[in-house]
Amino acid sequence: MRKILHPSAVRLAAAVALAATWTACQDESFTFSTYRNNLTIDNSIHQDPVLAGAMNAFSKGIFCRITFSQKTGVKKFIFEDNHGNRSEKPFNAVDERLQSQNHLGMNNGLIVGFTTFGSSAPGTAAGGDAFVAYDNQCPDCFRYDELPLRNFPLSLHGNGMASCDNCKRKYDLNVVGNGLTRYRATTTGPNGILHVE
Repeated sequence: MRKILHPSAVRLAAAVALAATWTACQDESFTFSTYRNNLTIDNSIHQDPVLAGAMNAFSKGIFCRITFSQKTGVKKFIFEDNHGNRSEKPFNAVDERLQSQNHLGMNNGLIVGFTTFGSSAPGTAAGGDAFVAYDNQCPDCFRYDELPLRNFPLSLHGNGMASCDNCKRKYDLNVVGNGLTRYRATTTGPNGILHVE
């Protein structure tokens, strides 16, 4: 006698099989954060050389930390790269309208740049190098859901490493899947548009 499966059992089996396929194909090191930044910076207007260095596909291994500062009512982006270069650019009308200060990672900081090592990760450019965006907070120390919100920013180093002063862990920014909180990011070039989701 032939058994007939109930349609809901067939749908459940199909859903389980599909979910297993998706999880089998995903490597945890290539996942992105569910936190959304929605940051857009138009460097054709800001003309910032420190940010441009990190957005240049030919300057692999240059990473730029983007933070926000406000003094005497003037809002500014602060751009610092891993070689000690630093600059500040005041917000323009578009930055004000987009409220860019609210879109800089989980606690006022993003790190962007092109990796030096080939990668098959999502967001990989031609030639195998990925344009990446990481949160500036240590993923092992920072807790977004804890109050009061405590700051554990990463320190950038010239060799492409980032470290946490609290737990002493080190992260290689050139390796996708290094344990840092990663966001989807795109750039249209050094003097183009940076978008971090």
